[in-house]
Amino acid sequence: MKKITSCFLAIIAVFYVFVPQTAFATGSETQYWQDILLTETEFNDIIEEKVVEEKATGLIATYSLGIKKSGSNLIIAGTTDCFLGVVKCGFKELVIQRRANSTQEWVDYVTYEDLYDEDTIYVLSKSITVGTGYQYRVTAVHYAKKNIFITQKLDNVSNVVTM
Repeated sequence: MKKITSCFLAIIAVFYVFVPQTAFATGSETQYWQDILLTETEFNDIIEEKVVEEKATGLIATYSLGIKKSGSNLIIAGTTDCFLGVVKCGFKELVIQRRANSTQEWVDYVTYEDLYDEDTIYVLSKSITVGTGYQYRVTAVHYAKKNIFITQKLDNVSNVVTM
């Protein structure tokens, strides 16, 4: 019986370690973001495009990420532009982080995962209502997949906005 119990506990521990966990906003507030339409000029005012140097996998051509303040909302914009032949293109993870204006430590506020299309480009334009008295930024992992063996991930951090 003791052996069965320890095996059962070991299986639960392994299951807990390998099941992905998604962090959401703390407290009782629930955060929702919504798709928004931006003109090309508005979009370009937000993002800072980065051209990728040649990599061994060479799946992502350019990528961008940026945020701006609009009233009590954050406007988040970004792109992952991939070369022909990819089957998934987008963001593996996007995390909105914040810190109190008087501190140096960034804290994850909301996390979104697996934002991609089965296409060669993914364009992100979202709006989310946030609290005041904080600085905000967005971190992202741009993602491209050609097949089961060939993928590319690139980390990116946006500009900082004070609310």
